[in-house]
Amino acid sequence: MRKLLIVIGVLMVFMGVVRAADGELDMDLMQTIEDTNKSLASNIAMQNAAGSTADARELHTLFVQVEAHFVAKGDAPDAVDLSRKSKDLAEAIVKSVGDKNFEAASNSATDLSRACRTCHTFYKKS
Repeated sequence: MRKLLIVIGVLMVFMGVVRAADGELDMDLMQTIEDTNKSLASNIAMQNAAGSTADARELHTLFVQVEAHFVAKGDAPDAVDLSRKSKDLAEAIVKSVGDKNFEAASNSATDLSRACRTCHTFYKKS
């Protein structure tokens, strides 16, 4: 009986992983990206280097997850490209903030927001 429960448990975990790869992006992940992006814009406007850097690094990590989702999905090359662009923009923000160039950081953050909207135009379900 114990072995049967273990096998069933392993199968359920495996099915959950497969389902996650096939399913839509987790809404909590997308909400975290949106909230972090708003925080980033605020921190850049206030020239808060520590906050801006932390937000940009978190966004980079989150966009790694978004990219992995769309790579696994297999039929969303534009979303993969936009995810990669977003990761690059997050890295550029970290560099700009490190150089105390908040204007460049603001421009990259604006481009990042545009990349999000572009992806949502094509892939977000209503």
